[in-house]
Amino acid sequence: MLSNKHKGPLDRGAAAVEMAFVSPLLIAMIIGIIDFSRIFNAEIQLSQAAREGARLASLGFAYSDVQTRAVLAAPHPAFGGPLLAGNVTQSGPACTTSSPSDAVATVQVTYTFQGIFWMNGSTLTQTAVMRCAG
Repeated sequence: MLSNKHKGPLDRGAAAVEMAFVSPLLIAMIIGIIDFSRIFNAEIQLSQAAREGARLASLGFAYSDVQTRAVLAAPHPAFGGPLLAGNVTQSGPACTTSSPSDAVATVQVTYTFQGIFWMNGSTLTQTAVMRCAG
């Protein structure tokens, strides 16, 4: 085996060229993994927020309480900015003690994802539906 002092100039430069080809690909993969992890974290937090809001809505709580609970359930989706109360919407009639047995409470939570490398500005949405318990 030859030592480093016996390698020619082409042998020493080959490693640098290989590194120049591989580095951008490796960096793009690492950033993609980070972004995917952040999106996955945001989806989990939004799903939890929608479920928490739907649970309170199905029990007949006020819309402001539903929004507050949903926001608290997703403090920082994707390790970014906080979920805002305006991003939590409740559709359909509010649950009351006189709601029919097949009535449901629906809560939808949206969040604008700010990616590092891709999916920048994408809107993530989760919806939860629960039967009224009134």
